[in-house]
Amino acid sequence: MSSEYMRIDVLGVGEAFDPAFENSSVVVSANGYRLMIDCGATVPGLLMRKFPDPDAIDAIYFTHMHPDHVFGLVPVMLNWRDDGRSKPIHIIATPAVRNHLEKIMELGFAGLGSAWPFEIIWHAVPETTQIGPFETKFARSDHSVQNHAILLRFENKGFAYSGDGNVTADTTALFTAADLVFQETYLPKHDPKHAAHCDLETVLQLASDMPGSRFWLYHIKRDVRREIAELLRENPQVRVAVPGEVIEIR
Repeated sequence: MSSEYMRIDVLGVGEAFDPAFENSSVVVSANGYRLMIDCGATVPGLLMRKFPDPDAIDAIYFTHMHPDHVFGLVPVMLNWRDDGRSKPIHIIATPAVRNHLEKIMELGFAGLGSAWPFEIIWHAVPETTQIGPFETKFARSDHSVQNHAILLRFENKGFAYSGDGNVTADTTALFTAADLVFQETYLPKHDPKHAAHCDLETVLQLASDMPGSRFWLYHIKRDVRREIAELLRENPQVRVAVPGEVIEIR
């Protein structure tokens, strides 16, 4: 199946400990190729319901090494193994994140066999410039651990996903090539206690500077989600991402 547009399936939109929303993750598709971004601890069930075919996902990109972004990997891979996955899985990560992921996979697979029955192909960040049909670029955000936002370009269309962290000059430059930006937005206003996260005031300034781009917000602190949604009620350019929604960039 081929297409000339990008499709984004929103799996989860929640922050690390949100009791109402699963951890943030999306699947980006084009030309039949599916790239998953992040796979936190509460994501596997969402993925299996949306994409039950064990060969549905071609690649996974990990923005950074925090549990709500990586701890779902082993359950997903074990499910794929049990359901008969046959094709390789491409994993895109920094060398440091790869090191942690390999340890998690070793621990998670203990007692269940000697090796994964499908090939794992690793790609390094930020050197990787192409994943499937997507041209890729990366930029560091300002977070408590190293986090890379990603830009995916396909047929002159762009989608950016921030991962966690406050915006930087590099991520801002990355976003200028995106039609749609998924931006982590933890609070309505900047708070020095949460300086490693973005806030709505910063996003609104970005949107003002980039009138041709749309901003979908996710990873919102659980007790301010309603407040941020209300502040954006009349804003056609910036809004809160909804779990389960499907977005097409044409």
